[in-house]
Parts: sequence; C-alpha cells; structure tokens
Amino acid sequence: MPNIWITSLCTWLLVSCSWFCLWVLSYSFISEPELAILFFPFALRLGISLHTAKRFWPAIYGAELWLMVSLAFLLEQPQWLAVIVASISSIPLVWWAQQYYYGSQLRRLGVMGVVILMTALANTLILGLWLNPAGMVFLVSVTGGLMLVPTCYLLWSYLFQNVWTPLTAELVAKPVELRSRHIIFYVLLFALNIIVQLGLPDELRRFAPFCLVIPIIVLAFRYGWKGALLGTLLNSIALIAARNGVSHMEITDLLLSLLAQSLTGILLGMGIQRQRELNQQLRHELTRNHSLSRELIKAEESVRRDIARELHDEIGQNITAIRTQASILKRVENTPVGERCATTIETLSLNIYDTTKGLLTRLRPKTLDDLGLKQAVLELVRELECEANGIKTTVIWNEPLPMDSELSDATNITLYRICQEALNNMVKYAQATEATITLTFQQEAHLSVKDNGIGFKPEDTLAGFGLRGIRERVQVLGGKFMLTTQSDSQQPGTELQVILPIL
Repeated sequence: MPNIWITSLCTWLLVSCSWFCLWVLSYSFISEPELAILFFPFALRLGISLHTAKRFWPAIYGAELWLMVSLAFLLEQPQWLAVIVASISSIPLVWWAQQYYYGSQLRRLGVMGVVILMTALANTLILGLWLNPAGMVFLVSVTGGLMLVPTCYLLWSYLFQNVWTPLTAELVAKPVELRSRHIIFYVLLFALNIIVQLGLPDELRRFAPFCLVIPIIVLAFRYGWKGALLGTLLNSIALIAARNGVSHMEITDLLLSLLAQSLTGILLGMGIQRQRELNQQLRHELTRNHSLSRELIKAEESVRRDIARELHDEIGQNITAIRTQASILKRVENTPVGERCATTIETLSLNIYDTTKGLLTRLRPKTLDDLGLKQAVLELVRELECEANGIKTTVIWNEPLPMDSELSDATNITLYRICQEALNNMVKYAQATEATITLTFQQEAHLSVKDNGIGFKPEDTLAGFGLRGIRERVQVLGGKFMLTTQSDSQQPGTELQVILPIL
C-alpha cells in the first residue's frame, strides 16, 4: 500500500509539471487558453491514462483538474466548467478502450484512433456552445491527439515492452556505442527543415510543407511507424516554431497541415512496417522450407542407400546361388536339353545381375560411399566410356583444404548427380571432343562442367526432366544453377555452373 501512494504522488507531480508546460506551449501557439487545454494537455492525459493502470487514474485526472481550476481562477475564466466536464467525460471512453487495448501494434493504433476521434467528438459537443467555431475544437483535439497519444505509446513500448539487460558490473564496463552517423544525419535533416521554414520567401512559403515529407519518408523506411512518428514530431516543432504569432486563419491552416502530416506519417510508417514484417515472415518461411527440403533430400538419400544395400546383398546372394545351381545342373544333367536349360539359366542370371548393378548405380553409387566424391567422379567418367566416345575429359579438383570429409551427404550426392546428368547428356547429344569438370571448394562448393559440343537452342534449355530436377534440387539446397549454351556461334559449347553452400 505505501508503494501505491508513493507511486501515485510521483505520477501526480510528473503529470502536473508536464501538463502545465504543454499548456504554456499550446497557449503561446493558439493564443486561446481554453483551446490550448484541448491541444497538448488533453492529449497528454489521454495518452498517459490509456497506458496506465486504473488505480493511478485519480492521480492523473486529479493533476489535470486542480491545474484547470487554478488556471480558471488566475485567468478569471468561469466558463471553464465545461472544460472540466469534457475532461471527466473522457473517463468512460478510456475505460472502454483499455478493454480492447492489447495485441499487435496495428490493433493498438486502431484503438488509439477510435479513442482520439470519440474524445474529439465529445469535446466538440460539450464545448461547441462556448468556443466558436465548433470545428476548431474538433480540429485542435484530433491534431493534439494524433501527435501525443502515439508518442505515449512509443515511450510505453520502449520502456515496458523491451527486454532490459540487468545492470551488472560487466554491463557498466561495456562502452556505449552511439550511432553517430545516424544522429548527425537526422540532426542535419531537422535543422534543414527549420531553415527551409524560416528562410523561404513569402511567395514560396506555401511549398515549404512539401519539404517536410522527406524526413518522414526517410525515418519511416528506416524505423517503421515509430520513425515516421518521430519525423512528424520534429516537423511539427519546425512548423510551430516557424509560424509562431500568426493569425487565426493561418493557425487553422497550420493545424490542418499538422493533422495531415501526422496522419500521413503514421499510416505510411504502418504500411512500411507491415511490409517489412511480411518480408521477414516470408524469409523465415523460405528458410524453414529450405531446411525441410534439405532434410527431405537427406531422408531420400538415406532410403536410397538402405534400399541399394539390401538389393545388392539379397539379389547378389540369390544370383550367385542360381549360378551355382545351374553349374551343378550342367554337370549332373547329361542331356542336350538340360545343358541348354542350365546355360540359359546362367545367362539370364548374369543379365539380371548386370541390370541390377546398373539400377543400383543409378539408385545409389557405391563408389561414392566407399571412395568419396573425387574418385566417384573419376569412376563415372570411366563407366560412361567418355574416351571411347571420343571425348577427352579432364577433371580439375581445386581443394585448398581437406573439404571432402566435411561435405554433407546431400552436397556430395547432388554434385555427383549433376556430373552424372551432364556427362550423360554430353555422351548422347553433345557430339563433343573435349570436356572439363572443375570442382572448387572454398566457402562454397563450385562445380563447372564445360564441353565444346554442338550445344542446343536457348528455348530448349531445361526442357528435359533431368536438368530440371537438378535445378530444383540445387535451389532447394540454397544454391545457384546457371546453364549457358551456344549453338550458332564460332565457338559452340555448353557450360553448366553450380554453386552450393557447404552444409
């Protein structure tokens, strides 16, 4: 209980000082004491009470009421009773608003807008009979609310929604890092606004507000709606300082300018921040999809390896047994028919073995598991009989570090499949005489397969399923796939380049 009283007393003192200072500023600008209360002081009280627990409301409203009563006696303004009624009438509005004031920033800003609008309408209905014109009451209330209520939310979010690091000896000893470039840039931008407001000749003075859009846009792109609000406040200070002591008509124009830029800045910042949040969510989902796709590839290759091992063991043993039985049958059966049947069985078993061996190589190359990527690529060149088909193949292995042991299974098998598909196409269609396979391992794995064949037309690029599947797998792993071909030039040929992250 004592803590509540102390906190309430501190709240009362802080609100009293802030309220009176803002009233003095508003009065020097508007030159009407009643409207000055509706401008900054009412907006400050609305913003503070919206972000404060209800048990501290008596201190907030008490500070405002005693200041209004004191000013009424000092300035001899007995009609301020209506202003006091307008202040009290906002209590149920803020009470209702706090029930819905939670969730995302967009929801909170929406509730703020509704409260500001309803409070401005209530002020207009109550004070419209005493303060003329009534539209001025509404304009002052809305403008002040849009300037200060989101500012209170900005301070509340910074103080109570951020995770603060405990103040320890290590934190105290850590040097403070100021973003001096940003600070200097924004100070110069703000100073330039004031110079533009004060230095333009009278015939160009109407174009000065257009210059105020620049800092709002810059801060909005950098910090979202919070930066836009900060830019709006800085511009408002520049406008008020440059237009001090103007006529009633010019004050109305200035209030409209403040209202327009406040509303535009907040909406622009909200839109930019929303777009930034959606982009961040998209990047998160893309990263998540890449991660899931990599795991899927790893699972697929693991299943392939297990199936290949089982097929090799089971079919190899059965075929060996069949050939043994066929040899026994040859020796036991002396009839020509029996010998021919045994020979046929042995031949068919050898065909099955050769076919299965080819399928197993396509399913999961055994040399890749036994000898590694480099030897598997060299074995692939021999198996495809590149030399016999008139293709002189050179394998360049640039390995500054022993990276082969660090490559993941997904990276190894992808590089192998790319080489396999490229060499297959080269042997079948390229009519090439020279080919070069270059593998470089640095921060990433770089693969290049180049030949001097006849190439193909650009519209036929990735027309087949093989290269299309390779491209999709490379993209899934977060890599880059580039295929260039020339068929009509003096130096025809095809080059396939792949860059893969080392997973």
